[in-house]
Amino acid sequence: MLVVMRDAALPREATGNMLVVFEPGTPQDVAFAAITRAGARPIRETTYGFIWVVNGEVGKLKTEGALGAYRELPISPVIAGCVAVVDAKAADAFGL
Repeated sequence: MLVVMRDAALPREATGNMLVVFEPGTPQDVAFAAITRAGARPIRETTYGFIWVVNGEVGKLKTEGALGAYRELPISPVIAGCVAVVDAKAADAFGL
């Protein structure tokens, strides 16, 4: 699963529709505010308020606190979100 997530991770300059992941436990209103501050358009939230589908720019979303952004995946956003958190933290730790 981590390989799938790493392959789906978007670079900072990517734009368009994407799955954006914030720190687990981020309240949905805090995530929504970060999305709008980044100039992104929220498309839909998932069951968990820290994972959203948005249209925006990865770099701006990360500046506002997103851990990572991924192209939409053919798997549950809940599973994707949990693995994305691990992937984002590993990417930061290892400079990926």
